[in-house]
Amino acid sequence: MVNISGGCSFTGSGTNAIEIDNYADFNISNCTISGYLDAINLYNCGYGSSLQLISNCVINDNTFSGITIYRSSADIWHNNIYRNGYGIKCFDRSIVHIQGDYNNITQAIYDNEWYEVYASRGSFPQYFHWNLVQDDDNTMGDPLVKYTAPGAGLDVRYNCWGNNFDPLTDLEPSGAYIWNPPWICLGGSGSGSGSEAEALYLDARENIETENFAVAKADFEQIVDEYPETEYAKAAMKELYPLEELTGNDYISLKEYYNTHTAIQSVPELLKLADFLTNFCEIKLENWPTAIAWFEDVILNPETMEDSIFAIIDLGYTYFLMENGGLKSSYTGNLIEHKPVSVEQFEIKRDYLLSLLPGDQLSETMKQSISILKSGELLQNVPNPFNGTTQIWYKLDEEAYVTVKVFDYTGKLIKSYDQGTMDKGSYFIEFSADGLASGIYFTCLEVNGRLSDSKKMTVMK
Repeated sequence: MVNISGGCSFTGSGTNAIEIDNYADFNISNCTISGYLDAINLYNCGYGSSLQLISNCVINDNTFSGITIYRSSADIWHNNIYRNGYGIKCFDRSIVHIQGDYNNITQAIYDNEWYEVYASRGSFPQYFHWNLVQDDDNTMGDPLVKYTAPGAGLDVRYNCWGNNFDPLTDLEPSGAYIWNPPWICLGGSGSGSGSEAEALYLDARENIETENFAVAKADFEQIVDEYPETEYAKAAMKELYPLEELTGNDYISLKEYYNTHTAIQSVPELLKLADFLTNFCEIKLENWPTAIAWFEDVILNPETMEDSIFAIIDLGYTYFLMENGGLKSSYTGNLIEHKPVSVEQFEIKRDYLLSLLPGDQLSETMKQSISILKSGELLQNVPNPFNGTTQIWYKLDEEAYVTVKVFDYTGKLIKSYDQGTMDKGSYFIEFSADGLASGIYFTCLEVNGRLSDSKKMTVMK
């Protein structure tokens, strides 16, 4: 259990204020967090029987994101999240609840530079009500809420959207959301009611809190049986995976359930999710070659860039789990370049890969070769376009003398970074747009005195 609460204040500069990895229960409450690249990052957390809570925090003026949830379960309640790069990011089939109180504005997600809430496939917030979600000065045309997969029936009713709200442009993909009725948040308005599937889902969650685990399991299975076309069926399938540890620890039977259950087999999206969850059952069963081969297949044959990124990260994490089980040198898959040599190297690579999302900021070349970074090559700066700071990444396969230069469109040198002699590895430079006008600029990488690569970047103010 991680407990960070009671008036904690994180201010200053640095990469992350709070980073938690692989804890079943956590409580981050009554904190203020400002001035970091990322405020709160959760990796492989939650799914416990106690608390998975971020509440009553003020999270503002962090460069990249307020809260990032990666393959985790988190309840985000009653926070003030504003003026960050992104408000909340949800990745890799996480389970996320974002909610305030219907009587008053107790959770506000507003005026973040890009999206207020951003979710990858399978990670759209399962409960998303009674929040103020607003960005009236949305000059870049970004939606308030973005989901990266095709969707239908995404339930965002009973939220307050501020001024000039247009559901066709502020909720992406357009037409995928149930948004009406909105919540009239300035005066408080009613308690609203959800669907039968939602009621059953919330009842199951309450049974977990009261340790009625068998009843919760039956509730989740009932949702899959009776409401397979809903988002709650996906959430129920994800909830069954950690719940198995509390009800029988029989991951062979759970794997069979995912692979053979009639309702799952009849819905394509449930079938994709079942394939993912089955592989994590293989990890629980320590079938390492099978699990590693699954991730490698996704890396080599991804449906989307996101799939490749998550598979690379999860593959590295799987190697750590295998080594912690005492099998440090027993097995290595075919893509040995994705086997981490250290925790530090893994975290650098993970953070870099996640910084590439959303992929609409990247060049087509970058999307097509996301898992390959050649020596002496620049990657597209992230974010791009940008109006504050951005990261410029490059890689060396051997020791070399490195200089990174930035030019404007006329060829005038704006900034030169003399990196000196650098060892083999991947590195980035933090570049600030302070004092620069909006427009096109060029980044050039020189290795041992010779131009190695160049990229275009855009400053937008």
